[in-house]
Amino acid sequence: MDELQVRVVDSKYCQKCAACRTQVCCDTLQELHGRVFKTCKKCRDRKASKKKGATLKSSAVGLDGCYDTHEEFVEAVSSFLEQHDSHVFDSSLPSLRIKATLKSTFLIDNDISVETCTQTSDQEVQKHAAVLLRNVMFDCTGYFFHMRRVNAKPDCPITFTLTCSRSSEAKLERDPFRVQRYTIPKEVFDCQGELHITMSKVYESITMVYEHKGKKLYQIPKTPCPTGIYQNLIQMANDSEFEKTDLHTITRQQVYNFWLSITKSEWERYAANDFRSAQLLVAEQSGSQLIEGLQEPGVSLAFLTPCFTNQEKYNRAKMTEVFVDSTFGTNKHGYELYCVLTEYDLVSLPLSYLLLDTRSLHEEGKRGRRLTQWFTALRNAGLTPNTVHTDKDFAEVTAASIAFRTNNSKYNHHLCLWHSLRAIDQYITGKARGRGFDSADTVRTSTRSTVLPSYLHFLTEESQWMLSKGETKKCTADQARILRSMIKRHLLRHPLLPKVVCDKNSAPASLVYESYEEIHASSVREMLEYCRSIGQPRLFRYFWANWYRPSFGNVGSRWEIASLCGRQGSSDAIPISRTTMRLESHWRILKRDYASHLIRPRLDVLTYIICTGLVPSRIHLYLQIEAGRVKPSLYVDFVSLWRRCADAIDERVVDDRNLYHADKRNWVCSCLAFIFNSRYMCKHLVSYYSVLRPDSNGKYSVRAPPRYTPDLFQERLPLIRFDDDFDVCGTENVSPTEGSSNCVDSAQVVQSSNYLEELKSLQLLPSEDPEAKEKNDERLLNIMQWAVGESRSNPRMQHDLGPISRDKRSYEEAMGTTRSANSQTIRKAQKSYYYMRPQNHGQGLANFDKFVAEKVTDGP
Repeated sequence: MDELQVRVVDSKYCQKCAACRTQVCCDTLQELHGRVFKTCKKCRDRKASKKKGATLKSSAVGLDGCYDTHEEFVEAVSSFLEQHDSHVFDSSLPSLRIKATLKSTFLIDNDISVETCTQTSDQEVQKHAAVLLRNVMFDCTGYFFHMRRVNAKPDCPITFTLTCSRSSEAKLERDPFRVQRYTIPKEVFDCQGELHITMSKVYESITMVYEHKGKKLYQIPKTPCPTGIYQNLIQMANDSEFEKTDLHTITRQQVYNFWLSITKSEWERYAANDFRSAQLLVAEQSGSQLIEGLQEPGVSLAFLTPCFTNQEKYNRAKMTEVFVDSTFGTNKHGYELYCVLTEYDLVSLPLSYLLLDTRSLHEEGKRGRRLTQWFTALRNAGLTPNTVHTDKDFAEVTAASIAFRTNNSKYNHHLCLWHSLRAIDQYITGKARGRGFDSADTVRTSTRSTVLPSYLHFLTEESQWMLSKGETKKCTADQARILRSMIKRHLLRHPLLPKVVCDKNSAPASLVYESYEEIHASSVREMLEYCRSIGQPRLFRYFWANWYRPSFGNVGSRWEIASLCGRQGSSDAIPISRTTMRLESHWRILKRDYASHLIRPRLDVLTYIICTGLVPSRIHLYLQIEAGRVKPSLYVDFVSLWRRCADAIDERVVDDRNLYHADKRNWVCSCLAFIFNSRYMCKHLVSYYSVLRPDSNGKYSVRAPPRYTPDLFQERLPLIRFDDDFDVCGTENVSPTEGSSNCVDSAQVVQSSNYLEELKSLQLLPSEDPEAKEKNDERLLNIMQWAVGESRSNPRMQHDLGPISRDKRSYEEAMGTTRSANSQTIRKAQKSYYYMRPQNHGQGLANFDKFVAEKVTDGP
């Protein structure tokens, strides 16, 4: 059927019932002889029964009760369905009927009760309560119901009608030629499942009527992991039915070999070489693409994902902020796994992955040179971010600066705030490695009047104190707490954000905005005064050399990459993100949700998991959010924070709103909570949307938070955009980058000297040098090769090597005793299912000890 010839009015997929206004298939409105009706069969049956003076036939099995608490309701419904719903569909059986009356004291959510829900006139609150009750029924029954229609007539109870998602009669039919389906079509049943939720204002109660014919629950078929097979066999071995079988002699290796035989056809392309197999696997995936120049066997493997290659779907000009991080322990060869991830319409999408292992190379800048080559290939393909977020890995910092700063005046590099505060806390509490290193030479060179900018010339007068010895003991707990709060406030300051009011008694008459130079100078001066008050010149030298130092000569600036201000002259936008937690969450999903049953797998197994599981799941989430079916997690956190601020609003907050000069139009406030919050929200700004009718507790009622839009959070003022209260300038229309294409040009090879010079300009501490960690790796490489071996050892049965410096297993481990990962207790490592049985415990070690004793007695 041609898409242009489909007409919505005449389509057989969008006919509506004239009575219930439910969209049904036209075939359901026709009889066998061809007569066409305007109403569906269910409405006609209901009308016929009313004419005969009879009521609808009720279900043979039902439950009717009143409930005061959530626990009583869940327990009653669950126990009833457990007895009567076998999850086997039979059209001849009557429907199960549950009628539950929820009293006024019933608590639906933490802040929503039946009483407040029935007395309010806000239909959005009532709809939200109906959705929550729908979710409770889903937890009890296992069946999901879709919202179909709302009957909200004046002076009548509001009724929400929901139908089962697998119902064939009242399901929403759409033209399959107009639907872009990205999920497998699900099986439907004539279950006649309906859920009616009626909210009565007069009786202050909610009545739920559930009618449904049981059917088989939909389960996603999946191949069980070796651990699941192993545990099932353990349970079967203790059954008397398998007492005389050879089931108890099956070993872990045999279980894994069976699992391997039924799954390796999915990910294995070249059995002898898993690196080559991973390359062939990536080349087969639709939308994935290998990056030329980074296909070195045993060293690097880089590829692009469909989130980057599909330029028609994902606009590269909107990828203004990217995150770079690495993780380890994902494969048996010891490759580090890098990822470039971006936040696209509040959804984290991976753009590219890099597997890197430079331990076998003997060259300067071996790791940073390949990272620079990787970033350059992405830049040549059209990725030009304004902000790059990394942790305190200066190999990533240097490589990203070389690649993305070229011809990009808006580029800023930002260190993760969480990692920065963690490194500072470890130093001031004495937990950091290399704490004894003193930055006196760096301070002496960088505080000369000839290299300092004019706004920092006051430091020359303090040079004698800064280079003195002072106190040598570490900071106290109170001093460390003050320093953490102070430096966090310094790193989060920005010219577009007002100056924070720390003392209410000295609050200014209006909002005060400071320039880049004023922010830097005031932060350095405040840190200098506090360190001088506690007699810690060495502590100030650390903060100056590692966090507050500007650029001078050929030496790079630390303030530019540590603070939110970024580079001088590029502060026209505020980075939406402050940390790399999105990428940390990405690694958590990979390791716990997709590779939890694998320990250091082959490269092709890891690549298969990424290309067929991890990346499609992110794309599927983006499609769901784009279609309006799911809200992004950042917006959910924003709503939760909005409600917490709303609960804290009282008369004192309304009075302090003028003290802190909260600006509703620009969405800024000078309180400390505003700048510390990652979404730039505080109770003073939320109080503008409250009703000045305090209750008995002095609390104000606040309206619901704004609806989700892709541009709700933006990089310019106002930071949170409301389109229903005031008019603001819209975001600029972005268009695809001209001249960019889906094909990736060969990455420009960057000379290692450029990388080494850039890295040297940062004047790193010995513990911060990324290339120093790569030295003397030949011994560790030999240990890894010895542990893994050249044979096709399976990833599940390999022993977790733990610290790589361990040359061989301990005696206790070799004898079958290992240390538990969750505790410090010793447990026995079982060898087969035979020794897992209670009556055979300890026989394996006893026989082994007997064998060793005989060998010792007999001699060689």
